Amino acid sequence: MGVLITGGHGHIGSWAARYLVGEGEDVILLDTHPVVPDCLRDMADKVTFVQGSVMDFAQLTDIFRRHRDRIDGIIHTVGIMGELVLENPYGNVQLNIGGTQNILEIARQFEIPKVVYTSTGAVYGAASGYAVEATYPVNPSDLYGATKASCEFLGRQYAGTFGFDFRIGRVYFCYGPGKRPSRFIRLYRLAFGALEGLDGLQMDKGADQKLDFVYIEDAARGTARLYTADNPPHRVYNIATGVATSVGRVAELAQQYSRYNVNVEMGPGMLMQRCEALDISRAQSELGYEPQYDVETGIRKYAAWMEEVL
Repeated sequence: MGVLITGGHGHIGSWAARYLVGEGEDVILLDTHPVVPDCLRDMADKVTFVQGSVMDFAQLTDIFRRHRDRIDGIIHTVGIMGELVLENPYGNVQLNIGGTQNILEIARQFEIPKVVYTSTGAVYGAASGYAVEATYPVNPSDLYGATKASCEFLGRQYAGTFGFDFRIGRVYFCYGPGKRPSRFIRLYRLAFGALEGLDGLQMDKGADQKLDFVYIEDAARGTARLYTADNPPHRVYNIATGVATSVGRVAELAQQYSRYNVNVEMGPGMLMQRCEALDISRAQSELGYEPQYDVETGIRKYAAWMEEVL
């Protein structure tokens, strides 16, 4: 039996697939995008690619009917992130919440025993310091965080009512191969845009904002470990590094390892209401999760990938 990953061509979905294939899992990737991600090109023959949308329930039903004998779990990663939700709040909120409900309903109807949901540290909102799952309340401070918190509560109720295992991995500011800064939120462009040679990397504030920047392989490994864990004692796990780094420092490292001569200008202060980092003690002790990349090592690898694709 195997796992179906929604958003399987996305950042976390594709890298989690790579990890799970290496662990011998049968992996089916569901995505609206038909192109095989870079990180899976050397193992494309070991993955089943299915084009489809989590918003098309009839299509989902057909997909699960065709593959029902192969699927005993789902990793749901589909979602519009950060400030991008505001570009089309009606449609993007529907995608984040409605798409999740469609997956939960599929799990109910097809009796899928396990669903892992990739949530975010944004659900903690403006919490200070290092957010801990057991003691920091879910209190989102923006629309994106509100959609993810809504899905967490919806998933818990579906699982409790209909009897399946629903697990939540809260990831935080993932970066790395597979995501170009020019195609993502402004904070990401500011922090990592030098690696792509972007122009106009200027902002009047933000250099002092500290966040938990997680290299994509670590985020994907943690998500996969949450999926494969045998009866973990909790339902919610922070998947991050447990280390806070300022946006200014990240931008400096991106300039250092970039092949482009790019200037990044940031004023002091904060950009958003967010906790500095996620406490990962629970994931370490209960899932055996350990991040493998500090920020400088991750940015160096990210820079090498960027040179290959540009």
